[in-house]
Amino acid sequence: MHSSSGPDLRSFTKGRTPLRWTSVWWKASRFISGEYREARRLALEVRAKWLQPGANPNLRIEYYRANALALLSLIFLGEWGAALKEFAAAMAEARKNVSENHILWLQIHQAWLHLHALDFMGVLAICRSALAQLRDPALRAAPPPQLRRALICSGAASAAVGDYARALEDLSAARSEMDRQTVFFDWYWRMPIAAGLSEVWLAKGDLVRARLEAEQLLDLALATDERTWQGLAWEINARVALANRDESRARDCIARGLSTVQGFEVPLAAWKVHATAAHIEEESGNLESARSHLDLSRATIMQLANSMEQQEPLRVIFLSAPAVVRVLCHRDFL
Repeated sequence: MHSSSGPDLRSFTKGRTPLRWTSVWWKASRFISGEYREARRLALEVRAKWLQPGANPNLRIEYYRANALALLSLIFLGEWGAALKEFAAAMAEARKNVSENHILWLQIHQAWLHLHALDFMGVLAICRSALAQLRDPALRAAPPPQLRRALICSGAASAAVGDYARALEDLSAARSEMDRQTVFFDWYWRMPIAAGLSEVWLAKGDLVRARLEAEQLLDLALATDERTWQGLAWEINARVALANRDESRARDCIARGLSTVQGFEVPLAAWKVHATAAHIEEESGNLESARSHLDLSRATIMQLANSMEQQEPLRVIFLSAPAVVRVLCHRDFL
């Protein structure tokens, strides 16, 4: 596990050769403390370096790594419109260069964006195509993380649309691959696996397994400074506690979730944490507090939606998702 105090990314910008600097920086820049904007700034610096005339083509992998962090940072900042534009530009470049592996990588990470935007059918369509290619014997040289991330996205989306057998199959396969052979960044991707399995077991009514997976997610998240996943972990644990009729734990978990997201730019977690907090407060009769949390959830939802153009299909899908509609169309408190 990783300690709760990560290195200062800016410390890697001095006194390093370009190759060593970017390699160490990339390994250390794991969305430390939810500092996605700083991570993106550094990623753009690295990306620009490899676009300069005369850059060593053998170091192009550093460009792709920097591009990955820049795109993922936009997703977690909730700047989805900008992310869509960057994905489109990167895809056009990859197709121009006939870079099949890079196209595949972009597709999988775009599925990650669609997953957070609640476009589950879109995720499944992307992953169906990606997994078919990744399982093609001719492409077995593709890096293991691509297969694992495609399985995670497919499993999480399958859980959301009620295909629990497919969800369990894909998420379990990704976890088994990690157990069999650990690769770089696996520690991070174990969190969405645990989150997805928590949702599956919760939906199926297996509250024992839901609690075990939710607690594992929380342990994984708290071993890092990753504020988005910490907030999501507390929120999932609160819902599992509610299902177990443990109101005391539910209130404790959501209070910790609120504390985790407060003061940080973590909209992907914030809207869900405040939505669940509103539900808990409403059930307890604390209508003023419930209204406050509902307003904060709504504001964050609209921030995410308004980062995209009015006619962007993903914006329409996000605002039409049942979880979002429940917040936006919640009846006024009496």
